[in-house]
Amino acid sequence: MSFDTLIMQVVTAELQEELPGAVVQKVTEPIRGEIILNLYHQGRQLNLLFSIDSKYARVHLSGKADKKEKHNTQPSPFCMLLRKYLTGCRILNLSNPPLERILEITFEPQAGLIPVSLIAEIMSRRSNLILVGEDRLILGAAKIVGWEKNPLRAIYPGEKYRTVPKQNKLNPLQMNTEEFTTVFLENLALKEKPEQALLASVDGISPLVAQELIYRSRQKGISADVKNDSTVIFNETRSLFSAINEKQFTPVLLPDKNIYAAIRLNHLSAEVQIEHAVINEMLDRFYSGLIRTEFEIALKGLLQNAVNRRLSALKRKELALKKDLKTTELASQHRHFGELLLAYGDQVPRGADTALLPDLYQPDEKVIVPLNPSRTAAANAQHYFNRYRKAKTGRDELLRQLKITDAETEYCRSLLYSIESAGGNSLAEIRLELIDAGYLRDKQKGKKKETVLPQPLIFKSGSGKTIMVGRNNRQNDYVTFKAAVRRDIWFHIRQLPGSHVILKETGWPPEEVDLADAAFLAAYFSKGRESRTADVDYTEVRHVRRRPGSNPGQVFYENYETVTVNPLAQDLRKQFNLQ
Repeated sequence: MSFDTLIMQVVTAELQEELPGAVVQKVTEPIRGEIILNLYHQGRQLNLLFSIDSKYARVHLSGKADKKEKHNTQPSPFCMLLRKYLTGCRILNLSNPPLERILEITFEPQAGLIPVSLIAEIMSRRSNLILVGEDRLILGAAKIVGWEKNPLRAIYPGEKYRTVPKQNKLNPLQMNTEEFTTVFLENLALKEKPEQALLASVDGISPLVAQELIYRSRQKGISADVKNDSTVIFNETRSLFSAINEKQFTPVLLPDKNIYAAIRLNHLSAEVQIEHAVINEMLDRFYSGLIRTEFEIALKGLLQNAVNRRLSALKRKELALKKDLKTTELASQHRHFGELLLAYGDQVPRGADTALLPDLYQPDEKVIVPLNPSRTAAANAQHYFNRYRKAKTGRDELLRQLKITDAETEYCRSLLYSIESAGGNSLAEIRLELIDAGYLRDKQKGKKKETVLPQPLIFKSGSGKTIMVGRNNRQNDYVTFKAAVRRDIWFHIRQLPGSHVILKETGWPPEEVDLADAAFLAAYFSKGRESRTADVDYTEVRHVRRRPGSNPGQVFYENYETVTVNPLAQDLRKQFNLQ
């Protein structure tokens, strides 16, 4: 992706047609580094978004609503400054300095306030949003920059706004062939590739555009050694910038490459290129999807790390419990010694430290019983019985703890499956589930908890019956115990993590087509998705119970039957629009 000078020029051209006369109703700051002007113009609500994030720096009209401001309840001082000067103002004009990634918006002042301009400098990590007043004096900025950080232009209140220093490059609309050839060949002698030389020679060119211009030039018949024909490159460069200047452009999005451009990219002709008539809509869709995808990836990593940490702790606990369990294996021996001493106490010499006694269960065998010489045979027997009871009680508790540990380990594995296959609101539900389970800290502790309503998937079977599919443990719990009634049919893949699936509006036994569809969905939305065969259990909801004291989604069931399905069945995947 590249928000370059060509993109800025095209965006500005569209905004110049849309925004003059628009009134600023509100200034919001959904997240730090992002400002939205909520505008009203000719009966329409518009949102003009500015981002100075180093990765997502951009400016365009957006469909993002200001309700997201709740994520940043404390606006920055700069946002408050913009509210003071811009709320109620009308946009007069928008301009883009030639070959710069800068957008300047001038406003008609409110009564009693000075006229101001908002300048968006979209330059990756150096991006900034600056409010200037009369005589170009800076009133405030999203990023304050002192002289010590930038000796060429300081950006802080009271300082005069200075334009971005020009690079020592040629203007593509003013250069002539001789100038270009001289500079280009000088740079080519220093660079490995002609694209790099072109980038170093001409202003307003991004690496992506440089690659495209060299490709177009080569298509015109120049050799791989471009030293012999720099005129063709000059002509292609002039032609491109002239076309953009005359508003002849075709914005394209390359979804597989995760990039966009103001022109069609011939050097990537093998890639899918989606043309867009409105570049603002393209940018809004692209960045919304990109940010959502990257947020989901980061959230998945956070959730997976939390569950894996708990799994590691459970593994250590299991090993410790099994180690302690081995020590309790002597319990039966303690009881055996106690029984021998009670049965043959008259054969135990007083003050002896051992006794050789017949085995109760194998009379021909002899057993050596260790003794405390200071105790009688009966006292030694009582001591062994006490040790037996203590060991047996400990063993029972250890076995109980092992059972709990095994159940939680199974729960964690189902969580990992849910996280891997989840997205959007489902991830938010899983995050809340991990907070409730104590796997994640609640950073909003003390505040009103966010409510995320379960949103299971809804499908229609071949006969028109409703099928509900839970995508995580909370949704599984919801579809099974809240959305379903006792006579609905419940499905789940056997012995693997997977979704709870509910077939509604039916009776027992379900019709063959409904059974096949619901069982397929239960297999598809499970860890057995890529298997050729999968066994799916099904029963009426009234036969499904929560496990006592268990986490959400953990159940046991009875009176079930089993059907074998193929999760790879292409006809069913196509029927339900699944990949």
